Amino acid sequence: MLSTDEEDIAAIDELHRRDVMATKASDFEALKSLMDAECIVFPPDSGPEPGQTYLDRVIASAQSAKRQDEIIELVQDWEELKLFGDFAYECGIVQYAVRGLEGEIIRESQRLMRFLRRQQDNSWRVYRAMWHEPRADS
Repeated sequence: MLSTDEEDIAAIDELHRRDVMATKASDFEALKSLMDAECIVFPPDSGPEPGQTYLDRVIASAQSAKRQDEIIELVQDWEELKLFGDFAYECGIVQYAVRGLEGEIIRESQRLMRFLRRQQDNSWRVYRAMWHEPRADS
């Protein structure tokens, strides 16, 4: 079934909505479900690795540290989206605020670039992702 650009954009918007909800809820299983089976991530200062493996490592690290900051605000501002067949490219800024362990509010942002891949059901999932370390907002 072929889809139109409008349908693709709506499906990508749904991916964004689910991504924000899962991230704010720290729902790593939901986040993993948004990744293509062949997803590769390129974390800052690290080699590429499968996306789900990366998330498993992040979960284990948070659990061993027995801490996780509470995400109280998260905004994805996708500045560019290009569709090309069964793939899409997007680039933007993710801004968020977290409540630290001492109750302080920390505002940060990251620039993020992702490639998405259309699935057989015409939904979209993250195929490749790269970003830089969070930067404190002034």
